[in-house]
Amino acid sequence: MWVSKITKEVLTNDMIDRLLFEGLNDNGVNVDCIIVLGSMKAAEYRVPVAVDAFFTGKSEKIMLCGGKIRNFSGESMAEAENMYKKALELDVPEESIMIEKNSQNTIENILCSLLELQRSIWLNKVKSVLLVTTTYHMRRSLHIAKYLFPSHISVYPCPADDPTTKRDNWMNTSEGIDRVKREALNIVRCVNNGVIPDFEI
Repeated sequence: MWVSKITKEVLTNDMIDRLLFEGLNDNGVNVDCIIVLGSMKAAEYRVPVAVDAFFTGKSEKIMLCGGKIRNFSGESMAEAENMYKKALELDVPEESIMIEKNSQNTIENILCSLLELQRSIWLNKVKSVLLVTTTYHMRRSLHIAKYLFPSHISVYPCPADDPTTKRDNWMNTSEGIDRVKREALNIVRCVNNGVIPDFEI
């Protein structure tokens, strides 16, 4: 079924599974930069996955994206700043970390990461990146990155699970159901708005 034809009324659990989770495993490739997309819980669930990729030698650089100001343990800061604190706690060297703190949503995460890559590495020298975000959020993020990044840069998924939206348990809680349904319909909207190309599931 083409994604553009999906509506809230016809959306099934099987469609959600294929749309959000199928074929998104980390293939172990080495890259020029690991890019972590921001969220309220990114430091808790996404940064450790990125740090593991860093220490297994997949890249010498980690970029932390997210300019949205949030309250983290009583302290207001950008998502990227909170992730930076976590990365340092996990012993990533300061010189290996890039911080992007202007973006306010997923599309801006991707756009602003391009500027940081240009400033820090030069885009012509970047051949591949590893994208780290929550598994159910990966499909949309990956399509947006492939749409916006220059064609010479390959983008690979590195999914990170949180407790309520794993492939095998999202349907067990109202929170998980709500989050994955909203994400599935976000993908449909992106396709229908021309942000990402239509594709079949």
